[in-house]
Amino acid sequence: MTAPSLRSAAFALFLAAAAPGLGCDDPPAKPAVPSATAVATVQAPPPVATSAALPTPPPAPKKPVVCGKESVITLPDPDMEAPLRLKIPKPTGQITRADLAKIHSIDFSQLKKDDELDPCLFPLFTSAKSLYLAPGKVDDLSPIKTLTSLETLRISVTSVRDLGPIAGLTKMDRLDLGRTPVSDLGPLAGMVNLTELQIDDTEVSDLGPLAKMVNLEKLLMKRTRVRDLSPLKGLRKLKDLYIEGSLVQDITPVQGIPGLKIHQN
Repeated sequence: MTAPSLRSAAFALFLAAAAPGLGCDDPPAKPAVPSATAVATVQAPPPVATSAALPTPPPAPKKPVVCGKESVITLPDPDMEAPLRLKIPKPTGQITRADLAKIHSIDFSQLKKDDELDPCLFPLFTSAKSLYLAPGKVDDLSPIKTLTSLETLRISVTSVRDLGPIAGLTKMDRLDLGRTPVSDLGPLAGMVNLTELQIDDTEVSDLGPLAKMVNLEKLLMKRTRVRDLSPLKGLRKLKDLYIEGSLVQDITPVQGIPGLKIHQN
């Protein structure tokens, strides 16, 4: 084979070897996309139920309490004895039902047992005008619902949410609900004799139930969710209103109350 023929053959072989790489300046070919029929359908997994979505089980019903009729009382908490004996007064001897019925003021604020109010003991304080409960886990006010002579009640720093049991205590003059999870003041609507109400650090947002408390002189509602003061505009005896840390922005609804001091700091 002549030299030109050899060069032609070599050039042909070069072209054959380089053929796959020809057009390297052209954009690369796009990968083949499988047709819709070739793509497997992937189903999303079912949503996982969260605890927030689960219904809250109703509280277990309380067992009915059967109270004895004995005239001599056995106190459920030994720490109750000292403050009660001071009020009877009776330094020694048995404590009877008649003794408890004479007590006008009860201060249990220093008690260590704070889980519940004894349903057989508290209804016996039939003449009580004031009751001070200890801070703690008390959440049911039913045992005091019959104490219709109560004028002063302090249940601050307890776990009370429901004020329904005390709705009938319409002689109430001073009521302290501060630092409780109370959010609904509806049961207080009939307490038109209230002169002082404390709801600091509660979940309350609506003052509507207070609209008819025409004797109210002092209202403490610091660090609540209250925004609207208009339910108070008709309370002409209101002298002190504490709104520090609440959501109130507009105080004009109560600015027409004569002599009212609004404490914002």
